[in-house]
Amino acid sequence: MKKLFLTFSLAMIGSLLAITAHADPMVVFKERAVFLATNNSLTILPDSPSEALTCSYDPATDAFLPGSAASIQVPVPGAMDIKVIGKHAYIATSTPVNDVPTTGYVKYDVSACVPAGPFTPPVAQADLASGELVIPCVLVDGNEYNVIMNRRGNSMNWEVIFAESGCN
Repeated sequence: MKKLFLTFSLAMIGSLLAITAHADPMVVFKERAVFLATNNSLTILPDSPSEALTCSYDPATDAFLPGSAASIQVPVPGAMDIKVIGKHAYIATSTPVNDVPTTGYVKYDVSACVPAGPFTPPVAQADLASGELVIPCVLVDGNEYNVIMNRRGNSMNWEVIFAESGCN
């Protein structure tokens, strides 16, 4: 049993790390907001088109404030990647200086866009008839994933077949 658990754990961690290395890093889902870094801008959208964001952007102070907006677009020259860690968004940039690419980052406090709320733990779902197991919100190296696994044959051995970025 220990050997099976260790094998399963290492296989799952390895699969998730491999997926992390090949995942498209320009989109981050956090709470009820979708963060995109592309086309020289940071764009924040609600995760549902029928809802508004819980924040607004003030260009005069270059800050995110509590409020409401359908979407937000902030100019970030050379935006190419984004990570949201805690209440901060880090946007990687690459801009040419004297024809030489120069990399850097821009940091924003986005706490107004990801408000604290009561924690509702997600529930894992298993369909034993079809042999599918979904484990929501697995945190790997600071990134959240929904892991989908298939049962191998009639045994209780499972293999990771897919991991979706973000939590549902």
